[in-house]
Amino acid sequence: MDYELDEMRQQMAILKDKLEKQTIVDDRVIRRAIKHSASTINKRYLVISIIALAMIPYGYWAFVILNGLSIPLWIASSVMMLMVVAFCFFNGRAMRDPQLAEGNLHDTMHQVATAKRRDANWLWIGIPMVTAWAVWVGWEMAQKMEIEDLKLFMPFFIICLVAGILIGLAVHFKTQRHYRDIIEQIEDSEKP
Repeated sequence: MDYELDEMRQQMAILKDKLEKQTIVDDRVIRRAIKHSASTINKRYLVISIIALAMIPYGYWAFVILNGLSIPLWIASSVMMLMVVAFCFFNGRAMRDPQLAEGNLHDTMHQVATAKRRDANWLWIGIPMVTAWAVWVGWEMAQKMEIEDLKLFMPFFIICLVAGILIGLAVHFKTQRHYRDIIEQIEDSEKP
């Protein structure tokens, strides 16, 4: 009887050890997945920032020099680009935290949920800003061009604007998906 009891204790100890190792492996996998998603978000924000910064001198050339549009339009475009860079820097700061996946996963989930909410709310600023900018560009181009040139320009401008909006929304929804993935991974790890 004692022999069977000892054997059962040994089997329980082995099982307990296996479960602890499995928990450690699961925790490592979750933290690695969090780091990967955070890195993807950071890379996306970096690319967006580089493009936005490049648009400032390009905007001067394209708007002022090439098309003779107003300096205030270029300044407004530049301010808009700087706002995009500032947002990417500010919202991505939590994702750049080297301790993001190392610390308490509940705190990490709170940081990520806050960044996800700010990213979602950015559309409430970005869409009206782009709409006003597009109307301003269209109005100034209409003042500079003759009717025949305007008939060629406006469809091209609208196509480019729609393409830009679709690309921007695709990037936005992919970023939201990565935020959601991090949150779901943490929630799944906290389930009993």
